[in-house]
Amino acid sequence: MTDPTTRDADLAASIVGVFEYVHERFSARLEGLTDGELMWEPVPGCWTVREGDDGTWVMDGPPPDEGPVTTIAWRMAHIACHVLGGFATWLRDGGMPFDGDPVVPHTAAAARDALARNWQRWHEGLERTDAETWRAPIGPEFGPHADSSTADLVLHVLDEYVHHAAEISLLRDLYRDRTDR
Repeated sequence: MTDPTTRDADLAASIVGVFEYVHERFSARLEGLTDGELMWEPVPGCWTVREGDDGTWVMDGPPPDEGPVTTIAWRMAHIACHVLGGFATWLRDGGMPFDGDPVVPHTAAAARDALARNWQRWHEGLERTDAETWRAPIGPEFGPHADSSTADLVLHVLDEYVHHAAEISLLRDLYRDRTDR
């Protein structure tokens, strides 16, 4: 019979490995991303990132369940700053999970930098997570999900990362092959 601690370590290593694969694949897909692609609105009424009256950049609206189409800029800010950055703040730094990276990138270079920076923070948090923490409830700051485990949250972050990375990749393909140029 396999020792439960060994099984936990094997499972954690597998999850970290999947994250690394997804990140490497997505980072490769971002090679050559331009500012034009980042801000391209494929349909009218897209949510994007915009400069506010105070000169800071902000994302349109709250994250939609079923809302308008969003630009690559919006999706990059969401996964880099909110998902990876916010949950890294909780997992790695012990802060509030929704206090993500406050800087909303508005250039392709800044978006790639935000992704790299917050990926590194998230990855460090994953690497530091011990077997007991993987099974521990995530706590009251997660509202109705308070009793979910760290492993449950990590798998949610993986789902968000894969989901939005695929959407960004598709938007890049559509931008490349658009007929309105």
